[in-house]
Amino acid sequence: MGKSKEISHVIRKTVLDLHRLALYVYEYLLHVGAQKSAQTFLSEIRWEKNITLGEPPGFLHSWWCVFWDLYCAAPERRDTCEHSSEAKAFHDY
Repeated sequence: MGKSKEISHVIRKTVLDLHRLALYVYEYLLHVGAQKSAQTFLSEIRWEKNITLGEPPGFLHSWWCVFWDLYCAAPERRDTCEHSSEAKAFHDY
């Protein structure tokens, strides 16, 4: 792959990733009941495409819950932070 094609690929991937993140943030705002903030967010990023929402609670919230559970279950934090037995087992494996 030539240098310019490689750069084009990276730029396209970055743009797609930013769009995906924007959708996740918008979806999160709607699922938590912040409709006005969600609309403001879309207008500030100048979003003009149609959006299809995922099921509540949405990807961003679900991802955060898994991250936080795993973070809390780390050996250095598990005595001071609530976590699931599954997250503890992940670290212990």
